Amino acid sequence: MAAYDGWADYYDLIHTGTEGDAEFYVGQAVERGGATLELGCGTGRIAIPMAMSGIDVTGLDNSKAMLDICRQKIGAVGHLPGNLSLVEMDMTNFELGRQFDLIVMPYRAFMHLLTPDDQRSCLSTVRKHLKEEAAFIFNVWVPKPSTIAPYLGENGGTFRMAGRYPVPNEDLTVVNHYAVVYDEEHQWIIEEHTLHEMTPEGEVQRTVILPVIRRWTWPRETMLLLETSGFETEAVFGDFHCSPFDGKSTEAIYIVRKVKSP
Repeated sequence: MAAYDGWADYYDLIHTGTEGDAEFYVGQAVERGGATLELGCGTGRIAIPMAMSGIDVTGLDNSKAMLDICRQKIGAVGHLPGNLSLVEMDMTNFELGRQFDLIVMPYRAFMHLLTPDDQRSCLSTVRKHLKEEAAFIFNVWVPKPSTIAPYLGENGGTFRMAGRYPVPNEDLTVVNHYAVVYDEEHQWIIEEHTLHEMTPEGEVQRTVILPVIRRWTWPRETMLLLETSGFETEAVFGDFHCSPFDGKSTEAIYIVRKVKSP
């Protein structure tokens, strides 16, 4: 069972992306106009609009449940001007037998690579699937010591409200409480989410407990990973409006290309 299989029924309700990210990634694909691979495509929040824009898209994810929902959404859309193919594979090590004009890894999917070995394996595989002059674009959260410190060790783990989410076409609201601990040794963000499906009268019809583990990387660490994996950096932005990355940025968007073989 993939880590996000349990999230599939709730994912689109709770995880709506980062401001401007879908427009940014779709725009990058349209600008290049070639075959695009999305790693961690999930339920198709970005892959489907890409295909609707006429792009040939391959969406890769290791969660069958998430891909099943993506297929349902494709069926509801009907005809797509572009092509969207879905593959169930692990982004740390896959073989698609072709190269792409653009590879993207939106919505901090890189943070689901929990070890340096996984990160390097993924970057090596991405490099093999990139055409010459093609771009790899991904974004990650930028850690700050002041943000991490309050949640280290015993300081973390307190449950708090994350949000209330009305379920479309149903008389239910999903109430999400979560607790988070930061593991400084492994650079892990360990979350536990408790989701209650509640009626208007306040009756809990169902409760689901779902974990999330992600790994943060420091900006210099990310740049070193890219360099040692055979990439050169074209640009780093601090948001999806392409503002310059600086010390105040909480998001980093990397546009990189593979270093040409001598």
